[in-house]
Amino acid sequence: MTSRDRAVVLALVAVFAVLTLAVGIPASAPSAEASPSAPTASGDSGFAVYREGILGRPSSIDPLTAQSQADRDMVALVFSGLVRLGPDGTVQPDLAESWTVARKGASYTFRIRPDARWQDGSPVTSADVVYTIHALQDPEYTGPGASSWREVTVTAVDDLTVRFDLATPLGSFLLAATQPLLPDHLLHDVTAADLPESQFDDAPVGSGPYRLVGWDALEAHLELDPVTGHPPAPLATPSPTPTTAPSASSSAKPRASATASSSASASPVPSPTPSPTPAPTPPPGSIQPEAIDLRFYRDAASLMTDFRAGLLDAASGLMASDASALAAAPHARLLDYPRTTYTGVVLNLRAGHPLFQDATVRRAFLQAIDRPALIAAVLGQTGTRADTPIPPSSWAYDPSATSPVAYDPAAAAKALKKAGWTQVGGSWRAPKAKTALRLELITPDQDSNPLVYATTKAVADAWTRFGVAVSVVALTPHDFVDTRLSPGHFDAAVADVDVGLDPDLYPFLASTQTTIGGANVAGVQLPDLDRKLTAARRYGPLATRLAAFKDLQRYLGQAELTLPLFFRSEPVVVSDRVWGPTPREIADPSGRYWDVLTWRLANGP
Repeated sequence: MTSRDRAVVLALVAVFAVLTLAVGIPASAPSAEASPSAPTASGDSGFAVYREGILGRPSSIDPLTAQSQADRDMVALVFSGLVRLGPDGTVQPDLAESWTVARKGASYTFRIRPDARWQDGSPVTSADVVYTIHALQDPEYTGPGASSWREVTVTAVDDLTVRFDLATPLGSFLLAATQPLLPDHLLHDVTAADLPESQFDDAPVGSGPYRLVGWDALEAHLELDPVTGHPPAPLATPSPTPTTAPSASSSAKPRASATASSSASASPVPSPTPSPTPAPTPPPGSIQPEAIDLRFYRDAASLMTDFRAGLLDAASGLMASDASALAAAPHARLLDYPRTTYTGVVLNLRAGHPLFQDATVRRAFLQAIDRPALIAAVLGQTGTRADTPIPPSSWAYDPSATSPVAYDPAAAAKALKKAGWTQVGGSWRAPKAKTALRLELITPDQDSNPLVYATTKAVADAWTRFGVAVSVVALTPHDFVDTRLSPGHFDAAVADVDVGLDPDLYPFLASTQTTIGGANVAGVQLPDLDRKLTAARRYGPLATRLAAFKDLQRYLGQAELTLPLFFRSEPVVVSDRVWGPTPREIADPSGRYWDVLTWRLANGP
């Protein structure tokens, strides 16, 4: 893989980083420890407190060293970036008041708000941006974003101006600027390698809306910061989506109220996500949470028990089935946040593996899977069928370019026979084969990723009923990625791939990514596809990018290079005491806090 091919500026778009994240979270084990005690109606500290139970435990409250979901949740509340996510797929100013783009997307210049402050009162400057990006680029840093910034040059133009120069201009760079920043004035002499051992985690100082007062393995208490916790004012005009090309900047305004203007032809793309269940109308006297208590749980049963007992206002991190059951309780509702995680069957398409080289065969194997039934069994009330690796919730998705494949085993059998396959005694034989096909389907093991494991078992059952002998091989995360997928030692695999809020499939399917260590584990080598992948990720006007994504989506829907199964959602259960959370597409569950400053609580238990 060349240095140019590594110039991917969104964290987790490289499939190996995604696969490692997807399979590396241990399943929860039952715990006999006591649940946190109940706060008063207005919170232990005497004012309005939002109380959320999270399945999992924290270990590091640092944007660069966060590992668990609990870590990333706290980072999202305590830290902030130059820009932030907004409604309807928009990207809006945060620490930066404006930005400009030059050299056809190869250079971005951000102007930091003069009133931007850290929670200790120190000003946010370009030095903080430079420190954070240099730490991400440090060869000693091996965290999730390690490879994302290596070919981006960051320069402090002055104290409040910072410029990024990209070796490969990408339309998705604006989303990369949501990267939470670290304070240079506190960490200037701390290297990336030393960050995990620093004392910064004990009392982290961020620039986000909530200040972390204290935390341990069981709970964390955060309070609305008087300096950084201002609620966002209504935007006068929409700010750019990931597809737009920002031009001249707007005037500076207080936190989160300024906008960056865009070209006349660029406008936000309404998300096709189904409208969420509306929150109840806030009762008179509802107030903004002045504090947030996060409670951490080892097992789902304890979390659900405390929610039902009224000790929590929300529950997150649950499996879809548990979340659906909990949402059925009185005065509770389910919020469904569509995610950019694509779950599908990755096929070995390397030259030495002829089994799935024929698109007709690939489509037949997809037709043999009852995906609606699979989704209902694995995801319950959450998630959406995938027709290509581009999420239906994405701004880049075009329903007119899809080619949905319905469950039809009879049509699948007819297609295989036309492709030269034969069926003997109910079992399928590939062309010229003398014995029935025995297919090995690899998966992360149940402990590391129960959802993908359950999906794999459902796919295997479907193919077995269709007449294919399937052997499911469950592997540890290391063996799944490094021993089998990366060197191409597999027939088929069920895997998660995060395609990002600005869908970038280049790392996953481009010919240049087929080397050992590359992300194209299927071994796809198609020059025509390479051109379409490049066109879709290229910086440019909204209309041009939408046309490129439509072309790519149509191609992928016909080729079925991977077998699309579903896009999951992130279920969060909230009580009627909570008003305001609005689902939007997210890349990580911590993205559910994108509108936290607009949340309100009923004034009472």
